Amino acid sequence: MRNQVALGIDISDRQISMALLKREKNGLKVLKAGSAPVPEGTIKDGCIEKPEVLTKTINDLKSHNKMRTKKAAISLSTGSSIVRILDAPKGAPSNIRQFVQNEFKSYVALSGRKIAFDYCGINSGHGLPDRLLTVAADSEELALLTKTCRRAHLDVEAVEPPILGYIRALFAERIEGRYDNDVLLAVLKSGVLTLCVFRKQTLDFVRIEDISGNEAEPDELCRWLANELNAVIQFYNIEVADSAGKWEITVVADGVQLPEAAQTSLKAMIESADLEIRTGENACQDTIVDKNGHEEQLSALAIGLAMGLLNARQIGLRINLVPPESAEVRAVKKQFVLTTAVIVMVIPLLMIAVGTVFSRMAAKIKRSTVDRNQTELLEDTHTNFTELQLLNQQIDLISNRPDELNKILGTRPDLDWAKILEDIRVNTPGDVRITELSASNKGQILLKGQALTYQDARDFEDNLNKLVYFDSASLYETKKEGDAEAFVLYEIDCLLKMDKGNT
Repeated sequence: MRNQVALGIDISDRQISMALLKREKNGLKVLKAGSAPVPEGTIKDGCIEKPEVLTKTINDLKSHNKMRTKKAAISLSTGSSIVRILDAPKGAPSNIRQFVQNEFKSYVALSGRKIAFDYCGINSGHGLPDRLLTVAADSEELALLTKTCRRAHLDVEAVEPPILGYIRALFAERIEGRYDNDVLLAVLKSGVLTLCVFRKQTLDFVRIEDISGNEAEPDELCRWLANELNAVIQFYNIEVADSAGKWEITVVADGVQLPEAAQTSLKAMIESADLEIRTGENACQDTIVDKNGHEEQLSALAIGLAMGLLNARQIGLRINLVPPESAEVRAVKKQFVLTTAVIVMVIPLLMIAVGTVFSRMAAKIKRSTVDRNQTELLEDTHTNFTELQLLNQQIDLISNRPDELNKILGTRPDLDWAKILEDIRVNTPGDVRITELSASNKGQILLKGQALTYQDARDFEDNLNKLVYFDSASLYETKKEGDAEAFVLYEIDCLLKMDKGNT
């Protein structure tokens, strides 16, 4: 089922829309869909200002619509991303990634930021691609987006620019099979205009305009849009020798207010063009997905994102801005959950078994002091010790306990270790893995492990300092493992309180 069901999530500063799709024998079907407003101030200019509020909004929307899948593709509409078509460099394919990275370094919009980028060849149907679709965005914004969604119990497998989701959703009905006409797709969403041109169903041109600073009236916005569309058409008519000369234009105004007569006005201002206007909702009528009675709740972008995870519409374009470490984090979290589950099961067994053994020993020793002499006492003690060894062996067979856990339990047998270790587990951030846990007779616990970022390690330190068992928890070593995109290695030294009453 995991490979047959996927969730697409369209996030903007005003609304979150979700579409849960399933691959069936006859095609794709919408299982569930829904949308919810984003609380004011949660997202501003494409940047997440209140991640905890966004996490709650996503959780509430999933819960309300009973969407239990975790596999998700996400798009955050923002003007800070860059989408460009570049001519592929000549030479070895191994140079392409460095070439794309060098190109993005020259853009002012991402100056001084650490960028995440991806690229793909534009499929022209023959040989190696001579052009590349490239996308870049602020890596910190992307990391915060994926982290926020993971806290909402989602496995983010893809982060795409919005335009790819719209292209995928509209491709079959608005782009595919157009060989005699050139196709112009214009998407207005969250203060951004994206223009795409398809020639013989192959992407040929893309441009993004940030219009978030313009508070234009609907009529003025319509006139401005007409000028932008005419500029693209005139460029092709003049500069491109084999231009078809005939145009089909689809305008998607998703969350943007255009005049009621916008379609008539645009047709009058743009000559020789077949033009239709869609909203974010009714653009879904142009998708090949079975709506299953969810037409009113559907978002074309959310559908397109889910389609990408299901490989349902091969449009020859594949971009994924998920931070490289996220796949590793998912694997680490699976291993960590398994390890934690084993420890949680082992500790009660150890505590119950050890407590039982000591009770039996105490009872036998008490009887021995009354009824037996010193020799008998020694014999009983030896017998009890033998029983203890046998019982410990049985515990080992049942729980396969790690040596490290044994050592920890032996340092301070007066402590409620089950509760301490459980609270450590509960207060471990989702992006932190514990790889080593040890204790000393001096009341110290040393935690070592990996974190996704330095901030995650600091958050773990803060959480531990709030536990009543510790006088202090000190993060005294953090370093990167390998290259700049690797995990952060941390060590936290925790000092136990000597007052037993706190445990």
